Amino acid sequence: MINVSDLNPEKIKTGLTSSVIGSEVLVFGEVASTNDLAKDRLVKNSPEGLTVVADSQTRGRGRLGRAWHSAPGLGLYFSVLLRPRIDARHLPRLALMASVAVADAIGEFAGATKLKWPNDVLLNGKKTCGILAEYCKTESSEGVVVGIGVNVNHRLDQLPEEFRSAATSLFIENGEPVNRAEVLRSILERLDAEYRDFLSHGEELLVEKWTERTDMFGKQITVTRGPTSFRGTAMGLDRSGNLAVLTEDGSRLSFESGEVTLNG
Repeated sequence: MINVSDLNPEKIKTGLTSSVIGSEVLVFGEVASTNDLAKDRLVKNSPEGLTVVADSQTRGRGRLGRAWHSAPGLGLYFSVLLRPRIDARHLPRLALMASVAVADAIGEFAGATKLKWPNDVLLNGKKTCGILAEYCKTESSEGVVVGIGVNVNHRLDQLPEEFRSAATSLFIENGEPVNRAEVLRSILERLDAEYRDFLSHGEELLVEKWTERTDMFGKQITVTRGPTSFRGTAMGLDRSGNLAVLTEDGSRLSFESGEVTLNG
């Protein structure tokens, strides 16, 4: 572990008001993947709320096995270990929960955010955050690792060229650099509050909160699952957080997972 400029455990935990999330904070320089490190800690029975932070990743990943660009000194790349005592079928909703928390937190630094199902956080219609929740179980332990990547101080030319039309950062949106420890602290506090709400009130309240933070419903979309794509209108989320789509042929489908593209 090392102290990395604005990212070190003392700076992150100073003033942190969360009760569970961030109970222990580990900060590294360059790692392969914070999710993998958090999984290792799960096996070693580290406490719930453990947060693993890295200045950069060499094998950061997002949903569907995609790489997440993790350049040093610019973004937030971290994973949180959770041990919810809930039925495994509810676990995918933790990504929705995390997206609500992140959207509210980064909105404090760069203006109004919107959510795109299942877990993208958008600023001015461009992606600034990705979330990957992974369920882990061994003979002696089980839990969920929620990995979060946020583009914080990237200039446009510091984003991968192929993503520049669809991605943004807090710096690009607000025109000035942001202290990463402050952003992280805000996310951890929001995540702590949303996690406690989720455990207390379940999916219905979560779906209501998520719906309040999106503008995609009523729009034409394409949902891709593997080699198959479905075009239609995004209608909303059901009580479990699945996406309801009215397809072009009049069928109403429900998706628990998939890749969504907004058409036009």
